[in-house]
Amino acid sequence: MKKIFIYSSLIAAALNFAACTEDFTDWAAPQTNAQEEQQLAVKGTIEAASASIDLNQVPAEGVAIVNFLKADNASEKASVKFTKLILNNEIEVPFMTQGNALVASADDLSAAIKACYNSLACTDRKCTFKVEADLVDASGTAILMPVETNEVEVSVKTLALPSIAGENAYYYIGGYNGWNLASPTPMDANGDGTYSCVIEIGDSEWFAFAPQSAVDSQDWNSLFRAQTNGDEATSGFFGESASGYSFCCQTGGKYKFTINPKNWTYSYAPYAESIYYAGDANGWSFSPLAKAGNDFVGYYYVKYADNSNTWGFKFTQDASWDKPQYGAGADGNSIALDGGNIQLAEKDAFYQIVVNTDNLTCTLNEISAMSLIGSAVNGDSSWGTDYDLTFNTETMAWEGTYEMTDGEYKVRANHDWSLSWGGALDALTSQNGANLSISAGTYKFTFKPNCDGQGTLTVVAQ
Repeated sequence: MKKIFIYSSLIAAALNFAACTEDFTDWAAPQTNAQEEQQLAVKGTIEAASASIDLNQVPAEGVAIVNFLKADNASEKASVKFTKLILNNEIEVPFMTQGNALVASADDLSAAIKACYNSLACTDRKCTFKVEADLVDASGTAILMPVETNEVEVSVKTLALPSIAGENAYYYIGGYNGWNLASPTPMDANGDGTYSCVIEIGDSEWFAFAPQSAVDSQDWNSLFRAQTNGDEATSGFFGESASGYSFCCQTGGKYKFTINPKNWTYSYAPYAESIYYAGDANGWSFSPLAKAGNDFVGYYYVKYADNSNTWGFKFTQDASWDKPQYGAGADGNSIALDGGNIQLAEKDAFYQIVVNTDNLTCTLNEISAMSLIGSAVNGDSSWGTDYDLTFNTETMAWEGTYEMTDGEYKVRANHDWSLSWGGALDALTSQNGANLSISAGTYKFTFKPNCDGQGTLTVVAQ
């Protein structure tokens, strides 16, 4: 009879707990029997060793996180080898074993929480933990069944670092302003706990950040600095100990620097004042997107990529391949500096393209219809009739020929008023543009939305 039936019929028994550092590298012996059906994991039970943990009070030997209680349906001769202590179903925490307890150091648990929350803020975190293990036979030579446990919640107070949050103001300090702590460059509050400034720096710029208190006291020891000297990472955490380390940006240009004092994080990236779309659909020429708040927005045709590296599209600054380029990011809607071609995986279509160079995202919203609407359309004074335009992939424009009456009209997308254009025919805007006027007659309409303020509508009498 197969093992799966043997072990499932046994009653839970006391287990001998094996340390996670034991060497079981010779467990896997060659099999001579046919492959057995995959065995379901044994249910294990854990409890929180304590309801709350203060990492600032943890001794050098560490703190017990959970206690392992039992594994259901385990043989009397089986023991347990712990393999993983998992935080929030995401991060593995290094651990030691003391009897049936899994123990972690303050530094290891702090590092796991830092990775999970992308923060070094000193605060109470509601953390969940679970354990993975293996059942081992009496000789310790084979893994019989995997063990998965329930989850338990533990409140963990993270390590207290020198306070840098709650200051009245924050500043950029570096080569740009001559390392003059008496007149550093102020950073603007973004309203979400972060602070930013945009400056144009030269090559090999060394820098740090300063709170108001450091400026007031001219205290160089209170700057927010790098973890290693000359750190060139464009995002990360400040050094957790007082040091004279500074960040370094090797390539000059205009950059946006952002800090989050509460989370102890910083980031910086090239600051785009203009963004252009370039790809197969426009012959890799440069089509502008207009600034709209923190986004850049444009309206263009995008082709499906055929998995060839020569297909797809990118975004550039200042209509130049010599300026920073944004290509494909790691996943989904993300983009990345110097990334490869962005490959559209759906279909050829006309899109509203929304790019955010701060968050490194690109969103494509399909526009499936473009139409004329107004009192001049079919004489409908209630503005309830649409004359649909057809997209021409040769001219890259929305086109249509219609008989109009005396009156006013606009162009709108997807038969909806959430996006419409008006204003001047050679500089159409979607920002509450004025109604367009026309005299009765038959006209050919050619509409290219492009980007706000640069959309054009050509109207030719027929």
